[in-house]
Amino acid sequence: MAYDPRYPGPRDSSILTLQEHHRSQTILDGGESRHLRLRRSDADFWRTEDIPDRVLDYLRYLGFYGVYRIGRIQMDVGLITAMLERWRPETHTFHLPFGEATISLQDVSILTGLPVDGDPVTGVDPTLSIPEWQALCLRLLGFEPDAHFFDHSRLRIECLDDRYRHFHIADDAPEEMVQQYVRGQVLRLLGGVLLPDTSSNKMKLMFLPLLEDLDFARRLSWGSAVLACLYRAMCRGSYADQSEIGGYLVLLQIWVWERMPTISPLRRQLLEMPSEQQDPDVPFRLDGPLGYRWNVAFNVHHVSTRVARVYRCQLDTLVDTSRRFLWKPYTDGILAILPQMCTVGHDIWTARVPLICFDVVEWHLPDRVLRQFGQTQDIPEQFDTSQGLHRIDRRGRARIDWRIRHAQYIDIWDARRDHIVHGDPILRGRSYTDDYMAWFFSITVRVIGQSQYAVSGYEGESSTVRLLTDSVSDLVLDTRRALSTTDEDERIQILREMERTGSGALEAIGVDPHTCAPWYGAVRAPDMSYTPSPYASHMPSPHIPHMSSFDAAQMPPPFHPQMAASSSSYIPQMPSPGTSWPHEYDTFFSGPSVYPDERVERVSQSVDDPTASVIPEQHDQQISSTDIGEEPSQQEQPARTFLRRSKRPRAPRRPCGT
Repeated sequence: MAYDPRYPGPRDSSILTLQEHHRSQTILDGGESRHLRLRRSDADFWRTEDIPDRVLDYLRYLGFYGVYRIGRIQMDVGLITAMLERWRPETHTFHLPFGEATISLQDVSILTGLPVDGDPVTGVDPTLSIPEWQALCLRLLGFEPDAHFFDHSRLRIECLDDRYRHFHIADDAPEEMVQQYVRGQVLRLLGGVLLPDTSSNKMKLMFLPLLEDLDFARRLSWGSAVLACLYRAMCRGSYADQSEIGGYLVLLQIWVWERMPTISPLRRQLLEMPSEQQDPDVPFRLDGPLGYRWNVAFNVHHVSTRVARVYRCQLDTLVDTSRRFLWKPYTDGILAILPQMCTVGHDIWTARVPLICFDVVEWHLPDRVLRQFGQTQDIPEQFDTSQGLHRIDRRGRARIDWRIRHAQYIDIWDARRDHIVHGDPILRGRSYTDDYMAWFFSITVRVIGQSQYAVSGYEGESSTVRLLTDSVSDLVLDTRRALSTTDEDERIQILREMERTGSGALEAIGVDPHTCAPWYGAVRAPDMSYTPSPYASHMPSPHIPHMSSFDAAQMPPPFHPQMAASSSSYIPQMPSPGTSWPHEYDTFFSGPSVYPDERVERVSQSVDDPTASVIPEQHDQQISSTDIGEEPSQQEQPARTFLRRSKRPRAPRRPCGT
C-alpha cells in the first residue's frame, strides 16, 4: 500500500519507540517544531592573529589541523532543525523517505581530518579545588586564571580568549612555551568548536590532563569522541521539549551539503587544483580535509536558507537519485587528492562499535547504512542503542574513573577490527533488497511536513507529492504482478489492492474515489458533517487546512456546481458521456447555509431545469452574515445562497482591419 499522509506511521512501532516524544510528532499533531539555539563559542578563536608555523606543526601532529583549516562556518539553524526532525535516537540514523543515512567515522575522517583510529578519549574525571586547577593551568598552559573564571571543573572560555588574543610566540621561544601555547589552542578548539556544551561559554577541564603528554594525546581517537558527543547532542535535540543543542554541528551541516546537492548552496570558489608550477612527479594533495572547501562565499539565489519549513518539505520530497542524494559523494578522484590524515584508519570506517568520550557512549551502526559504503542494504539486525546510556552524565559522579565504568564498551572499541560489517556488493544498480524497503516503510515516518496545518508562510505540498508518487509506483508494480500471474483469484485480489491504493490517493487529495470528480465538500463548515467513503480516513485531507472555525475567505473556488452541503453522505453526480455541465451554473459563490436540505433541493431542481432561476438577477443583494458563517438573526434571512451567471452568446469576432 502506498504511503498515506493520513496515516503517517510508523505502522510497526517496535523500532521507533520514542516517537511520542519526538520533534516530528509535534508537527504531525499540528504544532510547529521551534528552532533550536545552536551553542558554540568559537568566534574569538577565529579572530586570533596568525598562528606560528611551529604551532601549526603541532596541530598537524595531534590531528587538529583539519578543523583549523575548515575555520568558522555560519550555521543554518533551519537546516539543523529540519535534520533533527529526522534523527532517530533509537537507531542513530536519519530516517529519509528512501532509507536510513548517518554521519559515520568515514565522514569524520574525510570531512574534518580528525583521527578516528586510536585509544578512546576517557579517563578519570578530576574534581579539584580552584587552587589546584590554577596550579595545573599554570603548569600546562603557562598562566594562572583568576578564580572567578572557574565554575567547579569548568573554565570560562573568555579566559583563554583574553589570554591568546594578542599573545605572540617568538621564533626562538623555548619548546615548553610553544607546547603550553598549543595546549591552550587545542583546549579552545575542544571547548568552543568540537565539544561545546549547552552553556556556550564554558569548557570542561577534564580534557586538560589528557594534553599534558602530547605524544599520548596524539594516540587518542579524537574523531570518534567528537562523533559520540554529536550523536548525544542530536539525540537530545530530537526531543520535542529541547530548545538548545551543542556538539560539532558544523560537521552535520557539511555532511548535508556534501550529500544533498539540491539543498547545498553553490560555492563561488571551487576546489583548489594544482598550479602550473606543481611538480608532475609529486602527487597533488589538498592542504586540508574535504570540509574546508565549504569555508567560502556562497551563492544562495537558488536555495532556501534558515527556513525549517522549506527544508522540511525538501526532505519530505527527497528521492533516491544521484541528483538529489549522494550515497557515495567521496569519489576515487576526491580520495586521491586528500591528505593522508583523511584516510588513516579507513579499515575501521564500517566497524560496529561504541563511540566513547568520558561519560558519553553512543553506538556507531554502519550496518544500517551500507549504501554509504557501496554495499547492498538489507534489513539490519534489531539493535538497542541502550537509551539508558543517554541518561548517564557527569552530574553527581565526582572522581569517577570512566575507564572502569565503561570497561565493557572500551573492550569492544579496542577490538574494533573484529567488528567490521560487510554487505553484498551493489549489482545492476540495485542498492537494497526487496524486503528492505517494505520493512523500512513499515517502521518509519516518511513524511513529516503536513501542509494542512500550514496557515501562514511557506506551505509545502510534500505530503501530496509523496502520496501520488508512491501510489503511482505501487500501481505500476501491482500491474506487473497482475499481468504475470495466471491465477484468476490472485489477479482479482491484486486488482482490489490497486483499487484501494488509487481510491486512498484520490480521497486524500480531495477527489471523490467513486466518481473520480473533485470533491467540493473537502472544505466544510463545523456544522456540516459528512460520511466518507469506505476507503477514507476520518482525518482531514493533507492539502486542506483544518479549520476550527469557518472562514469564508479561506473557501477555495468551486470545482463544479453541485455542492456536498447536506448533513448526510453526498456524492456528486458526473454528467453522462458526451454532455457537460449546464452552462448557466458554471460560477457560484457559496457560504454555509442554515438550510442545507433546501439548498441541495434547489440545486437539484435547477440542474434538472436549466431555465429555472435560483435567484433572480435583478435582486442582486449584498452577502449576509449567514454567508460568512455567523448565525442569522430572526429578522435576517439568508440574502442568497448561490449567485448564477448566465452565459450569453458572443457575437462572431471580426477579422482585423474590417
